Amino acid sequence: MLDETVLGVLKAEGSATFMTKGPDGPHLVATWQSYLDPIDAKTLVFPAAGYRVTEANLAQDPSVQMIIGKQRGADGAALGFRLSGTAVVQAEGPLRERMKAKYPWCRAAVVMTVTGVERVLG
Repeated sequence: MLDETVLGVLKAEGSATFMTKGPDGPHLVATWQSYLDPIDAKTLVFPAAGYRVTEANLAQDPSVQMIIGKQRGADGAALGFRLSGTAVVQAEGPLRERMKAKYPWCRAAVVMTVTGVERVLG
């Protein structure tokens, strides 16, 4: 899932837009791609400070989508991907501690399991 091309995009700084579904429809939040920590070939973890609506939405429906991308650079064309999967918000445990060590303001870790990768740009 998270192959070298996707991981290469994650190394470029940009906004990662994260969508959940709630009672009022889609809900969008964003984080920086540099905050996305690939744990393995299908798991991304990132810090949550607020994300209270996101957390409530995930408690009802764990399905998510995320858009990541990088502009054209010296290394080639612009690239963008839509990541689909499920996510949970963990307020304790080793992944939350991992995020807290990097980002002292982190109250919880968002743990996304990627089940689909679609190239949407480039």
